[in-house]
Formats: sequence, C-alpha cells, structure tokens
Amino acid sequence: MRVLVIGAGGREHAIVRALSKDPGAGDLHAAPGNPGIGELAALHAVSPADPRDVARLARHVGAGLVVIGPEAPLVAGVADALREHGIAAFGPGAAAARIEGSKAFAKDVMARAGIPTARSRIATTAAEADAALAEFGPPYVVKDDALAAGKGVVVTTDLARAREHAASCAKVVIEEYLDGPEVSLFALADGTTAVPLLPAQDFKRAHDGDEGPNTGGMGAYTPLPWAPPGLAGQVMDTVIRPAIDALRAMSAPYAGLLYAGLALTSKGMRVVEFNARFGDPEAQVVLDRLATPLGGLLHAAATGDLARLPALAWHPGAAVTVVIAAEGYPAAPVKGDKITIDHRQRSDAYVLHAGTSVSPAGLTGAGAGQLVSAGGRVLNAVGSGPDLATARAAAYEVAAKVTMRGGWYRGDIAERAAQLPLFSKRLGSERASAWLGGAGGTVGSTGIC
Repeated sequence: MRVLVIGAGGREHAIVRALSKDPGAGDLHAAPGNPGIGELAALHAVSPADPRDVARLARHVGAGLVVIGPEAPLVAGVADALREHGIAAFGPGAAAARIEGSKAFAKDVMARAGIPTARSRIATTAAEADAALAEFGPPYVVKDDALAAGKGVVVTTDLARAREHAASCAKVVIEEYLDGPEVSLFALADGTTAVPLLPAQDFKRAHDGDEGPNTGGMGAYTPLPWAPPGLAGQVMDTVIRPAIDALRAMSAPYAGLLYAGLALTSKGMRVVEFNARFGDPEAQVVLDRLATPLGGLLHAAATGDLARLPALAWHPGAAVTVVIAAEGYPAAPVKGDKITIDHRQRSDAYVLHAGTSVSPAGLTGAGAGQLVSAGGRVLNAVGSGPDLATARAAAYEVAAKVTMRGGWYRGDIAERAAQLPLFSKRLGSERASAWLGGAGGTVGSTGIC
C-alpha cells in the first residue's frame, strides 16, 4: 500500500517511523515532511491546509491511504476533498473536526452526549468574560475557541492576565478549574466502531516542576502505573463512544483518531478537551509501544473496517519522550541554529525530528546542507525499556547526545511516575497513587513530574 503522510513535525516522524516497520506499507511519501522523515519516505512540497493541493498530490503519487497529521488541514476539509476523489483518508472531515476546531462546539457535543466535563461559559464580549471569570473564580481557565497550535489556553490566578487573554480572542470558553492529574487517551474510529490505544501523559508546562508557560508539550510517557484499573474501558464507555455517536447523529461521522484529554478529579473523570488527531508528543510514546502494524489499522479506520480487526498487540515495557526545544521557546523560538546528533545506533532509543530543516549557505553560520532548527520544538528523544525508569534513562542519554546552541529540555519528564514502584512497595499502592496524584499534575500544569 502506498501511503502519504501530511505534516512536518515529531508526530508525523513517529507515524512514518511506525509505518516503515509495517510490511504492508512499503511505499511511503510525506508532505512537506522534514529531514528526519526524509530518511524513511519520499518528500513532496504541498500546502497542507489546502484541500485541492493535498488531493492533487495524493493523485500524483497514487496514494492508497493519506494520513493527515496536524489539526489545521482537518479543520480545513482536507479529508473531505480526498474522499471526494475516492482516496482513503485517515482523519475526520471538517464537520467532525470541529470537535477540536471550536471549543464551544466540543462543549455542545459533550452536552448532547452527557459526557462529564468542566462547567463553562462562552464569551464574545469583555462583559461576558468578566461575568464568567467572577462566576468561577481563580484559578482562571480561559480557552481560545479557535485553533491555537496547542497554546490557546491560559490557566492563571492573575485576573488581569485572564482578562487580557480573553480580550485577545474573538471568542473564548471560560470554565471551572479542575484538580487532579491529566491523562491522554487516543482512540481509532471508523464512524461507528472505536478502538482504544494506550493511555499516556504529557507535560505542558515549559520548565521542571511544572513551572513556566504552557507549551505544545515538553515530553510524555506510557504506560501510567498510577492510573485506575480499567481506565481505558471507562473512557471508551463514557467519553469516546458517546462522542462518536453524538457526532454521527449530527451528520458528522468521525473517522480517524479521536484524542480525549482527561482530568481525574476528586469528583471523578472530566473531559478537558478533544483533539481530532494524534497528540504530540504522546503519539511518539504510544506508537513506540504499538506492535500491531500501523498501516492496516489506519486503513481500516479510514474505510470502516475496524470491527473486523483482531485485538491490538503491544510491546511490553514502557516508553518516554523528551522534547528538545529551541532557545526562546515558546514565546519567540530562535531558528537556524546548527544541530549535531550522535548517530550511534542503539535498540532502545532514537531521535525524531520535530522542527528541523536543511540550511542554505550562511544561515546563522551554518553551511549549506547543515541540519538546523526550524521551529520551537526541534527534536524528540525517545527511549524504551522494561520499565519507566529504564526508558527514561535511555531517552535522557540520547537527548544528551544532541548539540544545539540554546537548546534545552525539561529534566523531570516521568520522574515521579518512574519512582512509583518503589513508593508503592514502601507506602502501599493507594498511598503511592495519592502521593503521585498530588504532585502538581493538575489541569493547569498538565503532567505529573
């Protein structure tokens, strides 16, 4: 099967890497891709959010399946254009992708389906925003209704900052603050059937200890040794399937990857957000553990055949990814810095490209053909092992082999989760989970460190 992957980040590199291990997906193409993806797939120029351009390219390469990585092309209707040309597309159409494209629409879907979520208000004026902020009180949670590359949410105790963010957006969703750790659960869907992947957790805050501004994600890990038993089944029954059923009833059938961002609060599970695609960087660890060939899974979701597939298989053990960011990220990332990676091969760790390019001569002192930074989140160091502690050590060993002026990364990704077996033995599993869950991994900080 000839597969075309749309996108250029670490998520797309992880998808292409997994597809490269699938014997049924031997001819791989990507657009626009990045230098790391280019080692595994033929690269093509494209305007990712232009439905006609993507459909043109898919026809040109003879793609039997197009996998749409980022959210903007989905909201723009790229999957619809591909299906109109008879090309299998992994990703929801524009109507269903509104579940990520509009926070207000997502709240409407949850209300229709009876899905538990935070109480909220929609505001389009300063007066409405002020009333909502006063109703819920601090910490204030203000979300841009539209797509914002994962950075449209402000969680703050500063009323002035909350009002400022609300004023900068045409429309916002203001909601109550949720306590408790966050979990990400991905589910493959074909419009009717849905299949869960492994739960994961990411780290949204920029710095150690969940300090600093929100980012697109600074690291992730799976599995979650502290998560309640049966969590995935509970999420499927109370969140994923009701959402898919509601969307189908709204004439917006959902075929692709539905991502539920969840808070395990003191009052029970609540949905923080939906995304219409693989999360980044959670996809990097979930796909690392997937043993079932990815190409067949994505094609089945795209063509309505998920119910016919056997149960998914997973590699044992754990995976951790550490995001290496550029100087100035997330506010004003510096681009064009030379990157050097120690290419010593190892079976338990590797580097994925997220924001890289090949420089022309003279760019920030780098010579022609030199690998350079081209985004805020530049690389992902992925490690695996029999447990989180081993996987974490492997990821950080690889991260240390990257040289980039101004580059930086968090030093505490999965740190406490990796210590959980020790604390479970010493304190008992219930007390250890409480220790972990109270370690700052709340909706505002996203990530138990």
